[in-house]
Amino acid sequence: MNQNSSVPAITRRRALYFAAVAPAGVALAACGSSGGDDPSAALATTSTASQTPDCVFTPEEIEGPFYANVNLMRRDITDNKAGAPLELQLRVVDADTCSPIVDATVDIWHADADGVYSAFPGQGDSASIDTSGESFLRGVQATDVDGLTTFASIYPGWYRGRTTHVHVKVHFDDNTRVTSQLYFPDQVTAVAYATASYSARGPKDTSNENDDFSAANPALRMTVTESGGSFVAVHTLGIRR
Repeated sequence: MNQNSSVPAITRRRALYFAAVAPAGVALAACGSSGGDDPSAALATTSTASQTPDCVFTPEEIEGPFYANVNLMRRDITDNKAGAPLELQLRVVDADTCSPIVDATVDIWHADADGVYSAFPGQGDSASIDTSGESFLRGVQATDVDGLTTFASIYPGWYRGRTTHVHVKVHFDDNTRVTSQLYFPDQVTAVAYATASYSARGPKDTSNENDDFSAANPALRMTVTESGGSFVAVHTLGIRR
């Protein structure tokens, strides 16, 4: 697994500053909650905050080929990209005590509706798309007093051989504590991909169970709800200090 030992561009001092100015997120899930792939659970609209906390260390997964340390401290990462609105709520807790971790920095990146990442050449089915110099769908936030961050984004698209996912790193005290990936319930993804920005590309070619990384770590599947064409994805990330 690929895990960096240091974060040169994101310091604790900067995390403290951005924690003071960043909007607070809203907790919708308890520690370790996961939507799984049950259709009724996937499209439920009720909060899971009352569930008993189950704190676990977030499993490591590969960084992948599209990480870029752009260090953009921001809540809205869409950069006007078309797609179904997605609110991504990530809570960072101590994996041993479940207590919120304040001033951790959460770094996320994912593909656009066409399955393309910013900042890299040679993408798309034809390997001809070059997004060098762009930074869409990337961002970093510091956790608030409840350990929460909230990102405004779009539902990620898919590319060949992978299920729908978001990449994440959690940095604390100038060290990367976990590098991983988060997944969406297949039934919810089918709803998102039936909308205008995704329908031309069609259904993804790889399910959660057929994706090597998702299949290995089903606990990394988020709780996702949908209302009026907008989606909310919730997950708790457990790290050790």
